[in-house]
Amino acid sequence: MRIFPSPEDMAEEIAHHWCEQARRAAEKQRAFSVVVSGGSTGPVLYGRAATLEWKYRIPWEWVHIFWADERCVSPDHEESNYRVVSSFLLEHIAIPEENVHRIRGEEDPAEESERYAKEIQRHQELRQGDVNLFDWVFLGVGQDGHTASLFPGGDLFRSRNICEVVRHPQTGQSRMTLTPTAIERSNRITYHVTGREKARIVSKLASLSSTGHEDYPAAQIPGEWFLDREAASSLRLGEKL
Repeated sequence: MRIFPSPEDMAEEIAHHWCEQARRAAEKQRAFSVVVSGGSTGPVLYGRAATLEWKYRIPWEWVHIFWADERCVSPDHEESNYRVVSSFLLEHIAIPEENVHRIRGEEDPAEESERYAKEIQRHQELRQGDVNLFDWVFLGVGQDGHTASLFPGGDLFRSRNICEVVRHPQTGQSRMTLTPTAIERSNRITYHVTGREKARIVSKLASLSSTGHEDYPAAQIPGEWFLDREAASSLRLGEKL
């Protein structure tokens, strides 16, 4: 777990690691596959990678971008995760179109879920024998402990598929999401959480014993935690995610 003074400091650290890891992959002439998420942290995080300091240093021709989940909306819809990442990152960098692997939220969810899974499997051919699907997965956390579109009470932790269709438990909105099986097949998983409104769930996740994890999907997928000072404000000394 790492705590940063501000979201901007967190974003700077992530951009630095992104550049470093992507350049190592480029030196080996292999794809560097990143899974991005929506949420309130996205604009700061992805916007930093598009600044002058990093946009010309990251070898975007070797970077492939996937999405952890998507709402069943068009790509220009205000709730589209693709739209967020496109607005703050993709429109500002020289990344080949074929390296952008979006979930087509405007298509039939069941058919698109299958298509996206096949696209990810085809991408495996570029990974030079790596058994994992991705190099780096970015995940946020909701105030209810959900991550991607994996909600409390769902049963996707039993799914062996790469992608599934789900409904938001409150709104009933259809979404498509990577399953835990797919997310865990990554070389690195990073939860990025900012804001005082997330402090309570961060503290809850940090203080969980070996029981009760099933109530919080974010507690069931292990990874590193990057927090800003506000998100970490309810942690007590000695608590550890």
